[in-house]
Amino acid sequence: MEITCAAVKLTPTATGDLSVRCTKHPDHVSAGDPVHEARVGVFPVRWTDAR
Repeated sequence: MEITCAAVKLTPTATGDLSVRCTKHPDHVSAGDPVHEARVGVFPVRWTDAR
């Protein structure tokens, strides 16, 4: 069983693209929270799934 969401996104950084993974619980999208969230250092990265 996963303890965090499996959503992954490439986000641009000063040194190139970096793959980040959502840190929310696995069922947050089905519970009505469509926004995934991760951090690159102190910077938040937020995205939604493409529809």
